[in-house]
Amino acid sequence: MKTVAFKAGETIICEGDEGNTAFFIVDGSVEVWIGEGARAKIVGALGEGEVFGEMCLIEPGPRSATVIAATDVECLATAYEDFIAAIEDNPERAVGFMKTLVRRLRQMNELMESADPGRRGLRAMVRDWRKSVGPVEADPAVSALSWTMLW
Repeated sequence: MKTVAFKAGETIICEGDEGNTAFFIVDGSVEVWIGEGARAKIVGALGEGEVFGEMCLIEPGPRSATVIAATDVECLATAYEDFIAAIEDNPERAVGFMKTLVRRLRQMNELMESADPGRRGLRAMVRDWRKSVGPVEADPAVSALSWTMLW
């Protein structure tokens, strides 16, 4: 792990960018945003002792959100390779990490439920979305994704 610092207002990670590093906040706070431009919205704030970018430690890939320093922030950064080596050396560390992932999954489930006041579930929300955007057969990737989400 290495110590990194960011100034208030600085973008730390960008949604869609490839990532292989997670950050543990030592001091300061960050805001988590999703979407771009006028559609961007803040979905959370994280402070001392919290982690962001953790999904890439399981599988490096595109970032799912943008994280911006709300204040001056000091973080410990760890790359995918370093994380895997640390888990292999000390498997107990994986438990804390898994708890963080499960907590975030629960928060996402709660967020999705609140987005659907009728609590009809993800399948009904996706069906409604598909009706609103019309046929998606022209894009096999979107069609396959929505099929997977429905079933």
